[in-house]
Amino acid sequence: MQARLEVVNGDFGDLTGLTPGNDGWYSGLPKGWTGSGANYAINNKQGAMPPVCNPSQLGRLSQQVGTLEKTADVVLTFDVSDVFNGGTVLKVSILDGAQDQLASGEFTDGADQTLVAKQVPAGTSITILFEATRSTPALDNVSVAVREPGSNMPDAAKSRAVSVPITVAAYYYPGTHPDPRWDKNKYPGFTEWDEIKAAKPRFPGHIQPNPPVWGYQNEANPEVMAQKITAAADYGVNAFIFDWYYYDDGPYLDDALDEGFLHATNNARVKFALMWANHDWYDIQGYNPADNNLKLLYPGKVTPATWDKICDLVIDKYFKHPSYWLVDGKPYFSIYEMSQFLDSFGSIENARAALDKFREKVRAAGFPGLHVNAIVWGEPNLPGGKTPPGWPKLCRDLALDSLTSYTWVHHGALNNATFPLSDYVWGRDKYLSFWARAKTEYSIPYFPNAMVNWDNSPRAAAGAGWSRPAAHVVNPVVTGNTPAAFKQSLEIIKQRLLAAPTQPKIITINAWNEWPEGSCLEPAQQYGYGYLEAVKSVFTNAK
Repeated sequence: MQARLEVVNGDFGDLTGLTPGNDGWYSGLPKGWTGSGANYAINNKQGAMPPVCNPSQLGRLSQQVGTLEKTADVVLTFDVSDVFNGGTVLKVSILDGAQDQLASGEFTDGADQTLVAKQVPAGTSITILFEATRSTPALDNVSVAVREPGSNMPDAAKSRAVSVPITVAAYYYPGTHPDPRWDKNKYPGFTEWDEIKAAKPRFPGHIQPNPPVWGYQNEANPEVMAQKITAAADYGVNAFIFDWYYYDDGPYLDDALDEGFLHATNNARVKFALMWANHDWYDIQGYNPADNNLKLLYPGKVTPATWDKICDLVIDKYFKHPSYWLVDGKPYFSIYEMSQFLDSFGSIENARAALDKFREKVRAAGFPGLHVNAIVWGEPNLPGGKTPPGWPKLCRDLALDSLTSYTWVHHGALNNATFPLSDYVWGRDKYLSFWARAKTEYSIPYFPNAMVNWDNSPRAAAGAGWSRPAAHVVNPVVTGNTPAAFKQSLEIIKQRLLAAPTQPKIITINAWNEWPEGSCLEPAQQYGYGYLEAVKSVFTNAK
């Protein structure tokens, strides 16, 4: 068996030992690398996939990556981005122990580029070398592998394709079925399909309405849900994370799960989990910010007695179901708004005690424990939303198991400066910068998130003005979110997941069906099955 060659810090996400400067720059030598310079080594803000390395300031950037045990081809893979000054060229070399070239080439911008040194003899020490020969190319996602001479796939890649699956979990918003609260607060028979049907373009070129390919279905119907489950399983979505609502006076919008999913005859094909959507529920369906009369219908803060009911309910009704999603054997339970959770108990200490009691109940039910996930953000997209300060300490104080995000919008992905439009790739890069920081800021795993789109204009009143951003429903609309752009985002995320050996291989996607916010894997008129095809292409037999 060929020994594996390995690049240390190939995504340049480990900023240990570097000195922070201005505009996202860090100086010094990246961990694991050597070079003849040490200025402006890493930029954590710019680039196609920040953080990116700047070889033009590091001279001969190199790393010794191992020694071959038998004759093999050596395959070096990397990304080059032309993002700083334009016209960039990066010289890339594979060297032996005597620093003689085994292979060399010059590369301009492009992802997943490769350089191959063929039939390298056993016992050869391998060094990889990068030198900027023109302008300032950005380097990222460096990896190296071996393959049998003359074969097409590196041995390491073959191994990864079998042994490193990635769990794809899509958020499921249950807003398109009847509910007594809809009847009370809007009118009898209301669902958010009503808004989708009535959506209209708010500015030239705005794609609204964008009707669903499958029609305006009732998701609480088990046969309808079975269609969704089949599509999810066939296209590589492994789990639905249901937005699950429970207030002091009981549940809301639960029939999609209770009547639809749990009664679907094929629900063994897709796992499900809960994200307790414990945010304040305001009356934003059909809201006009100019009216300035936003009404709070159901507060997200609950009593400790309600929390106890929630714990008992989810254990008995959901966790014990054979399709419930387990992480390391533990039921996955996510909390959307940690600030509301803390307010419900009055202190961090009381909140920890409430979680510990939940954990005890889960263990008593026969599980090895409870996987508590929290949604982290910096910018709310719902009225009343807030996030507590000091997340790194909070993770420890509450003994959380993981963090993730719900949407890139929570991390500044909407550009108000270009209203009414906001570029998808611009927002993606904002999010990827956050993820890079999350790797070092948090002591627990952070599961990366992919966003399909953002267009919550269907929730705005017909008469809402669209000349400038306004609270809650008048936001920039994302453009450029083609299936190809979405696929590229998934590829970046997958590559980084596979390059991080201790990172759990889980990604969340917003969303399966956030129709009122425009973020849907479910096929719609504009792109059909394009987004699902992207998921299938990237994550089926992930490698």
